[in-house]
Parts: sequence; C-alpha cells; structure tokens
Amino acid sequence: MGTGQKIAVITGGAQGIGGASARFLSEAGWTVHTLDLKPGPLANVQSHICDVTDAGAQAELAAQIGPLDALICCAGINLRPKDNSPERLELAAWERTLAVNLTGTMLSVRAFRPQIRPDGAIVTLGSVAAIRAMPWADAYTASKGALVALTRTWAVDYSRHGIRVNCVCPGPVDTGMMAGMIEQHGPDQQLQLPQQRMARPDEVASVIGFLVSPGASYLSGAVIPVDGCATAHSAGMPFPRRRI
Repeated sequence: MGTGQKIAVITGGAQGIGGASARFLSEAGWTVHTLDLKPGPLANVQSHICDVTDAGAQAELAAQIGPLDALICCAGINLRPKDNSPERLELAAWERTLAVNLTGTMLSVRAFRPQIRPDGAIVTLGSVAAIRAMPWADAYTASKGALVALTRTWAVDYSRHGIRVNCVCPGPVDTGMMAGMIEQHGPDQQLQLPQQRMARPDEVASVIGFLVSPGASYLSGAVIPVDGCATAHSAGMPFPRRRI
C-alpha cells in the first residue's frame, strides 16, 4: 500500500451503486473492501462475503481490515407485495427489509466507525422515497426514511470524532433492483422523469466519491438527492405508475 493511501469499506459493494462506488474509488487509488452476499467482480477490490445483518461477522471484518478512511453503506433490498397491496406484504418481508436497510446499516456503522480515522467519512444510501412518497413500497420507504433521520443523528454524534456523515438519496437508477421493480409491475408501467431517463450507477457513485473526499470537508448531516430533478418536479414521485 502506498504512503497515505486511503482505505474504504463498501457494503453491498458487489453490484449496483455499491459496485460502481467500488470501481470509482479503486480507480482513484483507494484500497477498497466490499461486503456483500457474493463476491464482487473487480480484481483490484478485496471482496468479503458478509450479511450486514450479522453483527458478529461485521465486527470480525472490522478488526481484520483495521483503520480506514470511509465507510459507504449501500447494502439494501426492496421486498414488495406482488399485487401492489401494502397490507399483503408479508411480515417476514417487512422485517427482512428493515433488517437489511436500517438495522444492517446501523450494525455496519457500529462495527466500523471506531476504525475510521479523524477527517474520515460515512455515507449512507437513502432514497428519494424518504423524501417523497413511493407507492407500493411501505417497508422500503419506512427503512429509508428512518435511515435519513439516523444519518443526521450520527452526523451530530460523530462530529466530536472528526467524522462526517451524509446521506445520498438516489432517484430511479438503472440497476438490477430497479429492473426487477419495473418487471414486477408489468409492461403497463412507465417512468415519469424530468430528464427522460434513469441515472447510471456511476453518476451516483461520483457523488459518493465527492462526499468522502477532502473537497467535502465541511459537509456533514446533509441529505442529498441525486435524482435528475425528480423530487423538484411538480408531477410528484417519478416511479413506475399505471397508465390510465
């Protein structure tokens, strides 16, 4: 490792926004460790098989990896009822969604925060669903809304350690999760987006990369939509909705 080389841990780093963030930071010269249920595809990234709901496994990895400069929490799922009826979402699906998206992030911060050097950073992955209502996604929306509040609390609590904490809230992003969501709701769905397209994962990763860089040294406690103007648009939440 070169002198002064930065080290990052990225949960959910095998694919999607987490995978794009791993690529972005590794190309910028960081040493990157990813935690996921499967190995990541990047040869220059050190991947670890880990379920973020496993507190013990995360604590062991934190001790193994040692001091770091950034923790980026991208692990997340979106379990939804097939018929779009919120009351039909099974309790097990509700509990698993909150366990991964909310409790899993908390466990990651609890395990790795003591390893983060002063002037380091934590980035959590929220969603525009935490800012404006997202239909058919009660558990996902609840988990992301709570995560925004928790991120702000961490920003205050960890400021005395010299650690900045921010939350990125993407709109629709061209990932496997979004593809599954559109497929589930069938060909009669459409995306209402001011920029006429979804984001690419690398477009969100570049914002995350800035947040862990020295250029964001006085930015903490922020909730940053990366949504192509979606939350500012008067049409409302730009997620799939049924054509009339």
